[in-house]
Amino acid sequence: MSDTTTQNDNPVQESSVLGSQVSDNQSEDWRSSLSDEIKNDATLSNIKDLDSAAKTLIHQQKMLGSRIPMPKTDEERSELYNKLGRPEESSGYKLEIPQTHQGYFKENNLNEFRNVAHNIGLNQDQVNALINYQMKTIDADVASEPSKLAVSKAETENALKQEWGMEYDKNMRSAKRALDVYGDDEIKELMNGEAGNHPAVVRLFSRLGAEVTEEMAKNTQNNTLSVSPLDAKAEIDNIYANANHAYHKPYDKDHKNAVEHMRQLHEKVFGNK
Repeated sequence: MSDTTTQNDNPVQESSVLGSQVSDNQSEDWRSSLSDEIKNDATLSNIKDLDSAAKTLIHQQKMLGSRIPMPKTDEERSELYNKLGRPEESSGYKLEIPQTHQGYFKENNLNEFRNVAHNIGLNQDQVNALINYQMKTIDADVASEPSKLAVSKAETENALKQEWGMEYDKNMRSAKRALDVYGDDEIKELMNGEAGNHPAVVRLFSRLGAEVTEEMAKNTQNNTLSVSPLDAKAEIDNIYANANHAYHKPYDKDHKNAVEHMRQLHEKVFGNK
């Protein structure tokens, strides 16, 4: 009786040990049908059974399916760009330039930008980012323009002071007189900007102003006639030399206007006396 009890003692435990041995054998056996080159590969060392191998394969296939293959030809590259959002044609890009910045973007430059963007495969979001970056760069340049002009003005003044020495103030007055006499509104606007800070330009106006007196400059500022005193003097001489000019014919219908014009020419040259 005791012998029978001993033989059947803890049958569940014996079954569990046997089951474990069978499972270990199965873990080893699932690779037995593989070639020696494959079954001994370290990649398979953590895969316990065929079910785990199948799950791993399925997962890897899904991962590969979500990846974009690298294009090898121009056609494949173009197809990839289109899938990533590039428009079919370069004209498909929508470039929205605010009114405040339209003066900085010429249409021919924008068209060239569209062509380049299309060639390198940019999508609309990427193009928008580049345009926004360019506008921020423009804003930064505009904001720093006054300080740049101030620095440029100081550099020009220092250079000319070293060059002219004690003659600096006199030469600058000459340059201002020349600008008053010969400069129209457009030239004066340019001279208020970067052009007016270029030493060569200041030297040129200084040389021109050496022939302009203070009185001539004063008359130029007060007289509405849009000619310099030197040009006015030349026109006076031409009128005097032309006997057929209306100025010399009291009964000519244009005589009165010619007299007024001659008066303004004289005022331009000799002042209001």
